[in-house]
Amino acid sequence: ENFIKVKEAISKGRVYQINLTQNFKFHSKMDSFELFKLLLSRQDTEFKAFIKDETREILSFSPELFFKTKKRKIFTKPMKGTIKRDKDPIKDEENKIFLQNDTKNLSENVMICDLLRNDLSKIITKKSLKTKLFEIQSHPTLHQMTSSVQGKLKKNISLYQIFKALFPCGSITGAPKLESIKFIEELEQRDRGIYCGTIGLIHKNKNKFSVAIRTLEKQDEIYTYSTGSGLVWDSKFKDEFEELKLKSAILNPCDFYLFETMYFKNSQILFLKEHLLRLINSALKFNFNTHKLFKDFYNVLNQKSSYKEYQNFTLFKLDEKIFHKKHSLFYNFPLPFKNPHKEGILKLILYRDGRYEFQQSALKQNSNDILLLSDDKINSKSDNLYHKSSLRSFYNQHSYKWQQNLCYDIAFFNEKDELCEGSRTNLILEKNAQFYTPQIQSGMLNGVYRNFLVNLGLIKEKALFKQDLFEAENIYCINSVRGLKKVKLQ
Repeated sequence: ENFIKVKEAISKGRVYQINLTQNFKFHSKMDSFELFKLLLSRQDTEFKAFIKDETREILSFSPELFFKTKKRKIFTKPMKGTIKRDKDPIKDEENKIFLQNDTKNLSENVMICDLLRNDLSKIITKKSLKTKLFEIQSHPTLHQMTSSVQGKLKKNISLYQIFKALFPCGSITGAPKLESIKFIEELEQRDRGIYCGTIGLIHKNKNKFSVAIRTLEKQDEIYTYSTGSGLVWDSKFKDEFEELKLKSAILNPCDFYLFETMYFKNSQILFLKEHLLRLINSALKFNFNTHKLFKDFYNVLNQKSSYKEYQNFTLFKLDEKIFHKKHSLFYNFPLPFKNPHKEGILKLILYRDGRYEFQQSALKQNSNDILLLSDDKINSKSDNLYHKSSLRSFYNQHSYKWQQNLCYDIAFFNEKDELCEGSRTNLILEKNAQFYTPQIQSGMLNGVYRNFLVNLGLIKEKALFKQDLFEAENIYCINSVRGLKKVKLQ
């Protein structure tokens, strides 16, 4: 409907071009900074920004410069003209050539350049205006056409005067600018928020601001993403709609996998059934295909489990039995390797389509017994914490510390300052002959070994804080690969 209204307005001469936008919202418990880092791997742009204040969070992946100044020079780079990328290098180059020569995209770009030239003329000296047209910028999902417009600022021009002359950027309004803004308000009838605004840095003698496109805005657990396209007289609805989808491609479902890491010895795998059940529960949550997994592990999944033989052990005696003696929690399973290790770590990876694979690695001993405390806070509402997947960048950025034997693990707290877990282990605190572990809802992966000990009543779940950590008589790290390890704070 709005598309038709724009075409009618252009035919009557009210406007020449309109940047028509729309937004959509989605709900996610994923931590916003984790999402920022994930999307950054798809679109690592020059003007990326992550901003968090008391009311909202902004994740911007803008490729477009609004303006930058250095001393008395001002430089703008409006962006108009879009085409998708192709996996085939030859076709991809053909797409670039098409964009460089397409009359519709060229006319859109020229209109906005004229608008920027007009805006800049209010604040720059005579005869200093320079223009460079029709450059192509390539990004992971699309090619975009840009042009450069620059000049020399008049003496004593303030940042306020620059914004008064240029804001909002012409590339996200239309031409003529003032009439386009009025028309957009009639059509969209909503506040665009940070989208199409600007994000920047201010220094003593220089400034740089982006046009806030390709930008997510989060309030509570609701993300808003907006996208738009420039409409001119010869715009076609289908083409413009495809452009909206192309500019939203950064949000397409990411390709991640689920996995489990298990201890094996002599072709026997510890807690194999328990790991499979956790993997399947996560797979069902994320709509992974589990048909092949159920079929291939049918016998293991249907074995009866009994924990009776483990009920009369102390924590330490049980740990010794689990990791150093034969028992029913070791499952016979032929390892699918030509030269399997006698002992090591087995990683089971499950892909969305149901394919799975095994990887083996040596079990390296860590002689360090230091537990470090991280200043980075966990968001307890993030779904990622409760499932073991490849979306673990938050923990992976700390793993080098224990990989280099600088510590045994790193402990994390959530936004409420509750103790959560380590980057590779669950935690147990000993106090007054009682053993406590952080409660699940504080934000953590429910480790297989942790869950086993909780079910036996050997450890109790409780909300724990930093003070509890300092007052504990002993601290232990546990997982189903290495068992129980006594650690100390540095």
